[in-house]
Amino acid sequence: MTLKTINFRFFKSAMLFSLLLILALASCSKKDSTPPPPPPDKTALQAKVTAAQSLYDLSVEGTKPNQFEAGSKASFLVILAAAKVVLADANATQAAITNATAQLDAAMATFNTHRINEIAAASLIGFWKMNGNANDSSGNNNNAVVTVGHAFYGAGTPTLVADRFGRANSAYHFDKGGNLDVPYKTSLNPQQMSISLWAKWSGTGRTINTDTYTFVAMNRWNGYKFQLQREHLPFYTVKVVKPAGDTTIHDRDDAGVAVAENTWRHLVVTFKSDTMNFYINGDLVKTWPTALGDGKVPGNALTIPNPVDFVIGQDLPTNKYLTVDPSGNLLVNYGGFF
Repeated sequence: MTLKTINFRFFKSAMLFSLLLILALASCSKKDSTPPPPPPDKTALQAKVTAAQSLYDLSVEGTKPNQFEAGSKASFLVILAAAKVVLADANATQAAITNATAQLDAAMATFNTHRINEIAAASLIGFWKMNGNANDSSGNNNNAVVTVGHAFYGAGTPTLVADRFGRANSAYHFDKGGNLDVPYKTSLNPQQMSISLWAKWSGTGRTINTDTYTFVAMNRWNGYKFQLQREHLPFYTVKVVKPAGDTTIHDRDDAGVAVAENTWRHLVVTFKSDTMNFYINGDLVKTWPTALGDGKVPGNALTIPNPVDFVIGQDLPTNKYLTVDPSGNLLVNYGGFF
């Protein structure tokens, strides 16, 4: 009984071995062949082209929120058209398809950076659109009063003119000390701030203080001011609360890049303790951080002890200027009107 069982198992194994041997021999009798590669996969590219086309079709160039900056659609269309060529090419390689998908994805991301967005309402202190008036659009009721300049400057008055887009009555022209006076509020004297504006300067006919063009200010160098100064460099000066024992005057306030005459420029300065940044047309052109040693600007902005109005177009309210002031703090001769 035991022998039969052993013989049976051996016989079965031999049959299986023979079958495998026959199959192996049969397969060896055929020629080796490599299966053809799968066709390139255009699924991701097709989806990206569809999404990009929809984004392009629905976008509108203009100057309002959710519109796109002028000229941005044309650049986007170049990349979109190139992706469509690859999509339609029956001989396109997978590498070309993958590259076109990546380039179109990057183009969509870049295009969206040109979308015009409003600053969050909660972050605004004042927003003067100057579209026909000097009212504040932030919701904080920081409306400005159109004010005649000091007689020393020529008693000018701001007048409404066309803005950078050619829209009538959508910007103010300042001359001879004419300014927009915003009544003082503590919110206009923050410890850290960003100031953003569009400006175009001209020196034609100017004979007084030709090196200082002030955009906005609160109490001159005893508060803060943003202006063009010395070779038309953007300057920001802020009086800060210094750490104990610090007696150094930290006057590191220029952007290092001149602003051309008769040309609209978007100018921004941001400030917080230890860091001051300047931007021109969206590009960071200079920063003054603690890392520069004596270039640091330590401390938050000082709270002005005596209220002084915030002014657009010069460095003090017209009624604060003095023709005689030994301290120089209110002296009209030092004024930097726009």
